[in-house]
Amino acid sequence: MRSWLQLQKGQTPRQAHVGLDGLKDDELGRQGFSGKVAELYRRNDPTAWSRIEGPHRPRDFSLNRLVPPDQNDPNGRPLKLMFNADLSIHLSRRAAPMPYFFRNADGDELHFVHRGEGTVETEFGPLTYGPGDYVLIPKGVTYRVVPANADNYFVILETVGEIDFPDFGALGRHAPFDPTVIRIPEPQAFDQPGEHEVRIKLDGRYTSCTYPFHPFDVVGWKGDLFPFAMNIRDFCPILSDRVHLPPSVHCNFQAAGVYVINFLPRPAEGIRDAERVPWYHRNVDFDEVIFNHGGEFMGVPIPKGRMSLSPQGVHHGIPEMVREFTRKNWKKDQMLNWEIISFDCSRPLHVTPEADAAVRLPKASLGT
Repeated sequence: MRSWLQLQKGQTPRQAHVGLDGLKDDELGRQGFSGKVAELYRRNDPTAWSRIEGPHRPRDFSLNRLVPPDQNDPNGRPLKLMFNADLSIHLSRRAAPMPYFFRNADGDELHFVHRGEGTVETEFGPLTYGPGDYVLIPKGVTYRVVPANADNYFVILETVGEIDFPDFGALGRHAPFDPTVIRIPEPQAFDQPGEHEVRIKLDGRYTSCTYPFHPFDVVGWKGDLFPFAMNIRDFCPILSDRVHLPPSVHCNFQAAGVYVINFLPRPAEGIRDAERVPWYHRNVDFDEVIFNHGGEFMGVPIPKGRMSLSPQGVHHGIPEMVREFTRKNWKKDQMLNWEIISFDCSRPLHVTPEADAAVRLPKASLGT
């Protein structure tokens, strides 16, 4: 049974995350933001370290510097950035259609479209994509990516467990999004002569299977397992005017060991003393990966295509200078116009050498 016993010692505000009066709000919590918690009120910014060394240190990746194999070679695959036993995160910048079909027997794939337009052809039918789209491809589904132009940019999450929506509970069936906004493919059977290659990935290894007919010869389908697409702009952020809500409130997808969270444009908290940015935390049960899709924060453009890793146990949060800026420039009807996605991972992530080559080591993590 969950413990609701709360104690209070020393100098604290009346309400957590409101009216800090110069103190630094540092949250020590379990199970992300849903377990037991302690709010520690400090005099100093806990992310303002002099140096940090070792394998589990914050990283800031300039992904725009990376050239995945599929950018210049149509037969190439996306570039793996990070991984653990539950998942892997990849970067794809495919410039030309896949000359083969692909089937992932290792897990589900969630493609986030940062840039580009085109079609993900599947045996269920085609799904068009554009900026801000999630395209979910369940384990075992055969597909092919066909870009409409050369400038495509995907961040791909591959999971061992099945990707699904979280239980939104008392919010009901139409918040934070109406389920009917998802785009579902219509069958479009192909009857093209010649041989067609399907590459199957299992246990990290690839097998090539060649058919004398088109693998997308499906004329109809029914059931509750299918690929689909939805756009982040169809996700409606949950709001509170009086207190900043935890990032987990904005969860869009989940699978074993990972939550996918959106930070999207919304009105800033309207009470004068309420903090408008997430509090400092060391999220000891989750590594946090942030990807900047776009937008701006309090008039400052967010650098697109940047990714950060904030390891569990190490303090992270927006630097104090940004917090002071939000307090000094407080206006009643301000908007937070960011477009950011986050992968919260319960097992520590391993960074590949290719991704480490694009690292900028920040003085303080920009994780949420």
